[in-house]
Amino acid sequence: MGEPLLFLLVAAAGVAAGVAVGLARGGGLRRLRDHGVKAVWLGIFCLAVQASVVLLPIPGVGGVVLLVAALATLLGIARANGRLAGVPLLALGLLLNLVVVLANVGMPVPAATLERAGIGLEQPAPDRPDAKHVLDRGDARLGLLGDRLAVRPLRTVTGYGTVIELAGLFLLLQHLVRGPGPFRREDGTAHGAHEARTVPWTTWAD
Repeated sequence: MGEPLLFLLVAAAGVAAGVAVGLARGGGLRRLRDHGVKAVWLGIFCLAVQASVVLLPIPGVGGVVLLVAALATLLGIARANGRLAGVPLLALGLLLNLVVVLANVGMPVPAATLERAGIGLEQPAPDRPDAKHVLDRGDARLGLLGDRLAVRPLRTVTGYGTVIELAGLFLLLQHLVRGPGPFRREDGTAHGAHEARTVPWTTWAD
């Protein structure tokens, strides 16, 4: 499946759009160096695991265990960064994915969605098409939160939780580039802000 490629493409688009919007609103790329995000590299690693677990040749429920660990870790990181813009939305998507995976011991995906995405299934269809998914035969718990969105050009499927995650990532990147306040020049003055008038202290003595 091309889910990792879909994740990378959408994430790259989110990064580009977030940077573009941030710059248009007066931010700067150098703000990314002082992002202030806690455990950023661990978060990036867990996002990569979440996107790539579908490709890992792990038998049984090993892939599901790895996915749950990545989602739970990301939720912990999101909680630590909860004050940043976009993080609550990112956390909501993570929570939706985690809940449905735990409820079904895998991410449910209907056979019809796989067919719409151009993904063929051997017959009889296996209960677990890959390390992440479990086939939804109409009895999946919280099936609406499963991977029900077909992306035929990439021959992959995804779900609403992941779409919400990526929306939160877009907002977070925009916030990081734009920064919490007005952009400051090299001399320390704020761009767009009125310069403070200084009154000599001797005038207060008169």
